[in-house]
Amino acid sequence: MHPHKKVTTNRAFKLVFSATLIITVLSGGTSLWLASQQNLTESQQRILENYMATWQTGSGAIFGLLGSKATDLLDSKDDNSGLPG
Repeated sequence: MHPHKKVTTNRAFKLVFSATLIITVLSGGTSLWLASQQNLTESQQRILENYMATWQTGSGAIFGLLGSKATDLLDSKDDNSGLPG
């Protein structure tokens, strides 16, 4: 058995991920709430569209951030495989 290298998550990543997650969840929740209203004014409609765009962008960013951590995990397994190269 090979010892596993522990993948650490630095403070900057945690801060960026937390901020992205909070903004994404808030914009998604607000979008759902606005979409459930019967009649929206023109201003509310524009706000809904902006929050929906923020939700979509934030969701993509979250997957990108998690994907970068998955790459780190895979790299750590490769480093400890015991194979030369």
